Amino acid sequence: GGGLPFVPTPLPKLRALEVLYLSSNRMDCLPDELFLLTGLRHLWLNCNQLQEIPPEVSCLERLQVLSLSGNLITKLEPQIGSLANLQQLLLRDNKLGLADGVVHLPEHLGLLTTLKVLDLGKNLLNTLPIELGRLYSNLERLNLEGNSWRFPSSGIADQGREVVLKYLLEFYDEKLSRYRARAQERIRLLRDHPDALGLTRQEANDVL
Repeated sequence: GGGLPFVPTPLPKLRALEVLYLSSNRMDCLPDELFLLTGLRHLWLNCNQLQEIPPEVSCLERLQVLSLSGNLITKLEPQIGSLANLQQLLLRDNKLGLADGVVHLPEHLGLLTTLKVLDLGKNLLNTLPIELGRLYSNLERLNLEGNSWRFPSSGIADQGREVVLKYLLEFYDEKLSRYRARAQERIRLLRDHPDALGLTRQEANDVL
């Protein structure tokens, strides 16, 4: 990077590009053309002035490494969870936690089941989504240092990846059990007392 505050075009002609380094520039936003590079596997955007990553990031379906460290990002869009091949998500030294006065990460991070490295160090976070527990089996490195944790507590967060993810997984499994129990209860009501749900027995049978 040489301090360019923009991305040179024409990017669309580089659709077969697999690795793109745009580090150490003064970029504060990403051009739409970037998301046409659907062959990208590694995207390095660290040390810029980005405040957000647009939902269009979901177009980069082959992405394996996304480096966003050293920016001004305050939140992640839910669409981040659609990057099914992502193995490294690097978010160290950002402003995550300031968006709309809510300090959290999207639960959609739990969909990144191929993720091996997640770096959340030096942000403004205090809460992890319990859905991150789903990454217990595959995530190899989890950096949480430099935040002020409330959930999980700092005492748990300081114990490292395995303890944190197992803790979150227990809460996630409990939430899933409650959801299944409610679903089973609604099915029972639908079967035995359709009138309680404002349905005729035939309508209930059609649903079942």
